[in-house]
Formats: sequence, C-alpha cells, structure tokens
Amino acid sequence: MAKKICITGIDGAGKDTLLELLSENLKSVTIVDIWDILDQTNENQLFKSKKDIDDYLCSLSPDSRLLFLAHALKFSIDKALLSTNKYILLNAYYYKYFATELSLGASPELVKQLSKQFPDPDITFYLDVDVSITAERKKRFSRYECGLVENPNKSSFINAQTKAKEEWSLFDSSKMITIDASKSPEQIFVEVLNLIEG
Repeated sequence: MAKKICITGIDGAGKDTLLELLSENLKSVTIVDIWDILDQTNENQLFKSKKDIDDYLCSLSPDSRLLFLAHALKFSIDKALLSTNKYILLNAYYYKYFATELSLGASPELVKQLSKQFPDPDITFYLDVDVSITAERKKRFSRYECGLVENPNKSSFINAQTKAKEEWSLFDSSKMITIDASKSPEQIFVEVLNLIEG
C-alpha cells in the first residue's frame, strides 16, 4: 500500500516547491491536488481555468463552498488510491482548505464531520512560516486566498491568511511535524526527505 505523505500549510508556505523536489527524488509518486478536477483528460471537467474556479468559489456560501471543496478533494484522493506508486503526496490536503473555510464562516461541526471522510496521512508536514513572508513570495493573489475581496492585494492576503492560520487549532497538531518554512527550499527538502526515508 502506498505511503500517504501530506505537505500542508497556508498559501505561499512553499508546498508546491517542496512537492516538486520530493517527486523528482522519490520517483514512484502520485501527487494529490484538489484541482485535479481541472485535468483536461477528465471528461467530466467542470472548469477551464483556475480563474473560473476562483470566481465560482467566491460566488458560494461558506458551507456550500466547503462541500464543493470536499467533493473536489475526494475526487483526487479516490483517483490517487488506484495508483500502484510507492508514495501518495497530498498537496495541502483538507487542512488548508477547511481552515480557510472556517475563517470565512463555515460551520465548525460540518468541518469536523467532513474531516472524518478523508484518510489519515501516514506522515504530515506542516510548513510553518510568517504570513508576511508568504505574501512576499506570491507573484499573484486570487480573490479566494484574499478572503473573497473584489480586488485582491498583498494587504488582503495577509489579513485573510492570518485569520485562516488561527483556525488550524481545530486540527490535531500532535500528528503533524512542524517545519520552519522560512528556510530555503533546499534546506526544507533535505529535512523532509530525511524524515521520510529515516
């Protein structure tokens, strides 16, 4: 059975960069991304671009958006579990999206119930970094990651991500390995790889 490794943290924490480095070195991997539903080979494709998704998410109420995100993530995980690869790398997983939805007014009870529908990772790495650093890393801001504002910018990003980060207390941090994500991508990669292979 594949080993499920979760790389999570707020927007801009360095998840994609770390996942890319891990996939290059671990070789036999399947990456689970909530937006696998964008796959052009999927005949049931709902959206043509990430902007389409951003616009759609911003049109929903918090609980309906939460249900949609759970649906998209479940689609990706079910697909990944069919793989014969050695590792399944979970990008952000439900932690990031559910924390964001809590900060936007979603029901904590619904979050708890939906969380139970997803398999526990074998190991979870939480990339912890100050929101001001992640804001500097971002080249572009979406409405969703900026709290659904009409004109996303660095200030609204910092405000929204600070609120989302506060909601992580709902999750059991004792099951997560906290990584200082203010380090260079190479340092983070070596630290995480050693923990995976150790």
